[in-house]
Amino acid sequence: MTMEQQAHPVQPEPPAENPRSGPLISVRNLSVSYNLARTGTTRVAIEGVDLDVQEGEFITVLGPSGCGKTTFMNVIAGLVKPTAGEVLIDGVAVTGPGPDRAVVFQDYALLPWRTVADNVRFGLEMQKKLRGAGWRERVQEAIELVGLAGFESSYPRELSGGMQQRVGLARAIVAQPRILLMDEPLGAVDALTREVMRDEIEKLIAATGKTVVFITHSIEEAILLGDRIVVFKSHPGAIKEVITTDIPRPRSERSVQSDPRFLELRDHLWDALQGEAAAAARTSGA
Repeated sequence: MTMEQQAHPVQPEPPAENPRSGPLISVRNLSVSYNLARTGTTRVAIEGVDLDVQEGEFITVLGPSGCGKTTFMNVIAGLVKPTAGEVLIDGVAVTGPGPDRAVVFQDYALLPWRTVADNVRFGLEMQKKLRGAGWRERVQEAIELVGLAGFESSYPRELSGGMQQRVGLARAIVAQPRILLMDEPLGAVDALTREVMRDEIEKLIAATGKTVVFITHSIEEAILLGDRIVVFKSHPGAIKEVITTDIPRPRSERSVQSDPRFLELRDHLWDALQGEAAAAARTSGA
């Protein structure tokens, strides 16, 4: 059963009573540097990044390996502190993790001694949202939304990679964050599962209305999922360009693979990333 078939119990969250004007996420002159004790040098991971993300937008972040995409996401998540600049959520500076954001990792990060239901419940435990009635229903709704009804008592070792990633998605959405931060969430699954899950993530976001920052190495994935594509350049990481996708939803690889706009974007992004990969190789002396 697909996420779309399971999605009816959960409705998008109502908007705030007095919504702020302006972007939900504001990144201002963001830079992150690391001191390398072994060599006594400093490595600049990202430098001078500026970006606004509107509520309900699906932003895909694309770039060569080592360009700082994950560092960028971790600053938004509150897991990494900036060296300079800031990230604002609804006008408030990010100083650490918060209940308005949830992260979906590439490697699932499930607790192997916990069942599916208990792993999903962990999302509420982390946000201290187990008080009061209704949390069991929220856990069940999240499990149904990602198409795992019937697997509540299964352990991670009993699930395929795609099913484990669905558990990770359910754990992220159960606490009803406004923002989902997804770091290569489909990078560890096979090609067929990746295509199926990509389509279902699009349906999931349509059903919940979340704001998403989604990191990927896949050009096709960036186009198929993103309202806008943020292209990073390497060494140090910075935004090279931001592209509006302009392809009607829903999108699947088979339905858009002959669309002129899809082909135009794919060729443009391929050229951009090929140039960045060549520049990175020259910088590293490869």
